[in-house]
Amino acid sequence: MHHPFSAHARRVSIGLRVSCLVVFTVVLAACSGGEGNGGGGQQQGQQQQPPVPVDVHTVIPHSVDIMSEYPGRVRGRRTVEVRARVEGILEKRFYNEGEIVEQGDMLFTIDPRPFQAVVNQRKAELASAKATLNQAQRNWGRVRRLYDVDAVSEAERDDSLSQLETAQASVQQAQANLDAAQIDLGYTKVKAPLTGVTSLRDVDEGALVSNGTQLTTITQLDPVQVLFALPEDDAIARNKALAAMGAQRTSDRTREATIILPGGDEFPAKGVVDFTQSTINPETGTVQLRAVVENANNALMPGRYVRARIRLDTRHNAVVVPNVAISDGEQQTQVYVVGEDGKAKAMEVELGPDVEGGRLVESGLSGGEQVIVSGLGQLQPGAAVKVKPEQGEDSGSGQNGQGAKQDSKDSKAPSTGESAAADIDAANNNIAGVENASLRLSPREPLQDMQQPRPHTSARQAYRTHDAYAANVGRGS
Repeated sequence: MHHPFSAHARRVSIGLRVSCLVVFTVVLAACSGGEGNGGGGQQQGQQQQPPVPVDVHTVIPHSVDIMSEYPGRVRGRRTVEVRARVEGILEKRFYNEGEIVEQGDMLFTIDPRPFQAVVNQRKAELASAKATLNQAQRNWGRVRRLYDVDAVSEAERDDSLSQLETAQASVQQAQANLDAAQIDLGYTKVKAPLTGVTSLRDVDEGALVSNGTQLTTITQLDPVQVLFALPEDDAIARNKALAAMGAQRTSDRTREATIILPGGDEFPAKGVVDFTQSTINPETGTVQLRAVVENANNALMPGRYVRARIRLDTRHNAVVVPNVAISDGEQQTQVYVVGEDGKAKAMEVELGPDVEGGRLVESGLSGGEQVIVSGLGQLQPGAAVKVKPEQGEDSGSGQNGQGAKQDSKDSKAPSTGESAAADIDAANNNIAGVENASLRLSPREPLQDMQQPRPHTSARQAYRTHDAYAANVGRGS
């Protein structure tokens, strides 16, 4: 005997299973269709890549100076070793070691008393010689008058004249001896021969010095000299440039030298190249140059390592590209330019020296090209590019431009996830009596999660609808 509610329960169960099966079938079809559409969109996106946004630099031929830097050393323009000129005891030192002294300042004194005594002696000898000369002049006057009246012989006249000449020579000799003694006396006062900085003393006070003993060294610090050397090829190029520009134009920037300090800063005062060696050193293959630099604050110390930047040549109608635009291709150095068709084109170039603003291009570009300077990592030959507006141009009136971009994005076809969600909504609309939001599947939600119905209000409403339907069927039976 069958239970009166068994048929009713079976019908309810069958109806519920049929409804769930329909829902899951529609959801599976919608998801599989969304994934298929997404794959097709992805494949289409791979086939048609969007243009790469890039910045460009328009190549304009212009005149550039080719500069180069060379290592050098600073030295004083003049370095003088102060030495004793007479023998004696070093009596006193008047300066502090390492300080700057002015030309004519007293440095040392050597005991002057012996030399003063010699001067006094020479003065006495000069006075004696002058007295003898006076006597000889008086004798000569008398003898000459007597000779005129034939009172003395010719021999007596000649002897008187010889005595006069000898007395005159004696006076000159005595005067010369006095001058020499006074010079030696002056050498006992050692003075600075030039303005500069002094070194450590070489002799202490109280020591006996002789002629030639070094007392100290003075180095002139303003101006200073920078010695540096050019390689043979650079020296030849510089000489050709100087000859081409002429003597009238080689007196300003061509002879100018910029001094680069070890930290990379430029020394404020410019140097002037005043000497260029006329021969090449066979041992080093270089040509020696010298620059004179004003050193008002004594910032450049002799012996300091610096670099000298000079102009080697001037190129007219030169093509220069920024360093960021240069890349290495397959066994070539290249730059990318924007072609007439709006696509990237690789141009092989031959590079020259570094110049202001980038690198000199010897061949490969003629001027007027738009060289790409950004986005090089995303570029391939033939890739479509979109030139960004320069900073000075109007980029769509601020927020309005951004709004236009957003509108353009919104007007595009929906993404893969949005297409799948739309398909699910359309499928849900075909199920009578089921709320759309209750069964809506997120594009990123795993499909297997739908196999376990979630405790959602809309789902419970769906079950109640099916229960009512089953009850009506039972009553009808």
